[in-house]
Amino acid sequence: NSPGSALELVKCVFLSRYPISYFFPVSAPISDATSVAPGPPSKEPKQIQIKQESIQAFPVIVSVRSEKEESVLHETVKEENGEDRDEAETENSSDTDDSADWTPSAESPTPQTLHNQSFLRNDHLKSHMRTHTGEKPFRCSVCAKSFSLNCELESHMRTHTGEKPFRCLDCAKEFTLRGNLQRHMRFHRGERPYRYSVCEMSFSLNSDLKRHMRTHTGEKPFTCSLCGKSYSENGILTKHMRIHTGEKPFRCSDCGKSFSLNCELKSHMRTHTGEKPFTYSVCGNTFLENGSLKVHMRTHTGEKPFRCSVCEKSFSFNYKLKSHMMTHTGEKPFRCSEASAETGALD
Repeated sequence: NSPGSALELVKCVFLSRYPISYFFPVSAPISDATSVAPGPPSKEPKQIQIKQESIQAFPVIVSVRSEKEESVLHETVKEENGEDRDEAETENSSDTDDSADWTPSAESPTPQTLHNQSFLRNDHLKSHMRTHTGEKPFRCSVCAKSFSLNCELESHMRTHTGEKPFRCLDCAKEFTLRGNLQRHMRFHRGERPYRYSVCEMSFSLNSDLKRHMRTHTGEKPFTCSLCGKSYSENGILTKHMRIHTGEKPFRCSDCGKSFSLNCELKSHMRTHTGEKPFTYSVCGNTFLENGSLKVHMRTHTGEKPFRCSVCEKSFSFNYKLKSHMMTHTGEKPFRCSEASAETGALD
């Protein structure tokens, strides 16, 4: 019962559960066939030849995090690999804060590399095993959506309660998820970690980089299931779908009028407030909308972007081009109602 024998017992038990190969790469065993040829004894020991073989060793990662800390990884990956929310939709809608911007790197843990993970507590292992089995025992009482971890359910519940516990210290903007706040902080710090190698442009969010890349490739992966029209951004498709559904989720609090786009509501609100934020520096005229300012600028610049395809005559305004086209088509859409009544009486 000496301390030395107790230490040896602990060492034997430890090595029986955790072989030394878990902690150090294993080289090829010494070949039994290698032997020293018989001969006279020498003072210098013979060098034993060891056959070199490449053996890949997989070290074990031991996690000492709690279940809640362990799940932060899953929350961040799931949150940032969610659906592609485009910045254009975010600007025109108040119902989303998120933008996917996480891309796996060589250092990033993935489900393929986590299968060699070990845990100090059995409940941590059980939580981890759900990433393999797909078990989702935590169910939302509002929408019945299920989750693998309780902390994921807690984060999801904020979408129902509207709780936003993560606040930006610079501008006081609030977020439902920590990852959203972290991405938001890049705008304050001026960080642009995502660079496009073709044009060298940099972006704060990976989703912005992906969206920009489509301007080079011409890719339009978001297709309307009703009319087949395709778009480069998911947010634009979402707006387009309201044409088919007739949905108008943005309502004026003053007159109750509804709009399909948030930007349309903002423009409409200026008719109540009288605000005219768009000013032309040449003449000082102000306008409710930026489009009205651009149209007015043509009266100063003489620009005529609307060209007739028949005679190539140009016009400053689209409505003037439409009126001109009737001289070619012979169309006369405006009929006198009195003349029609007299013709009917004569008949």
